[in-house]
Amino acid sequence: MSLYLGAMDPVRGEAHTVSGPACAASGSPQAEATVELFGYQFHTGPVAALVAAVAARRDGRPRMIVTANVDHVVQLSENAPFREAYARAAARTLDGMPLVWLARRACRRPVHRITGHDLLGCVLADPPAFAQRVFFVSARKDAADALALRLQTAGLPAGAVASAVPPFGFEHDAAYSRALAERIRAHGTTLLVMGVGAPKSEIWVDRHGQTLGEPVVFCVGDALNVAAGFLPRAPQLMQRLGLEWIYRFLQAPRRLFRRYFIKSWRFIGLAMREQMGRRAG
Repeated sequence: MSLYLGAMDPVRGEAHTVSGPACAASGSPQAEATVELFGYQFHTGPVAALVAAVAARRDGRPRMIVTANVDHVVQLSENAPFREAYARAAARTLDGMPLVWLARRACRRPVHRITGHDLLGCVLADPPAFAQRVFFVSARKDAADALALRLQTAGLPAGAVASAVPPFGFEHDAAYSRALAERIRAHGTTLLVMGVGAPKSEIWVDRHGQTLGEPVVFCVGDALNVAAGFLPRAPQLMQRLGLEWIYRFLQAPRRLFRRYFIKSWRFIGLAMREQMGRRAG
């Protein structure tokens, strides 16, 4: 089953797939698994089905899964390279609860939230066939090492997992980026996990896709550090109520203040415009 979750490229205005209604009509597994928001198609089914479908594809380039939240939507409205990376992603999921609520309103049916934590959960306990050669690009070496040990405990042989901790600003260093991309390919990477944040991770993978080969790519941000045990995650109740952002803010207030209390207000206007466009359509 092909599960290409295409989009209208906001930069070029070119349709990558045939445009459909906001909530794709029932009648096929692919149609039932997507919803359109902000000009992109998002996967709404369970995480296992998504990961299996992306892993089964062969595109001649990295098969990147991106997990959208409120901050992503705001950045997509102002960052052209980020829009291009999103448009070429193999799949997009709904991570932030406000996006899940918008999707449920559009579809009037159940919508699965899929986070970076969920993506990692598909491979850490029992690595599937596509995750036999893993490469972590991490902000912390101890986190990458902890996950490498966890994967070896789960059955991967020594040497099957490699990692890199790039310096700050590496995405602007052409020589370093080229060497890192070549190292990832030389490892025979089948699963690349990017844990250095958005939009850096998505743009970097998109720009260096020809060098990287065809790995499945998870862009998971801080979920990598959570999985390694170096950051706590919000309690389940806060997650269900859409209050996980408060918990994250309390963990790193200086780093997240601008994102949550200044930039995020733009999302309200973008969401209202999305709803008005949906009614007009």
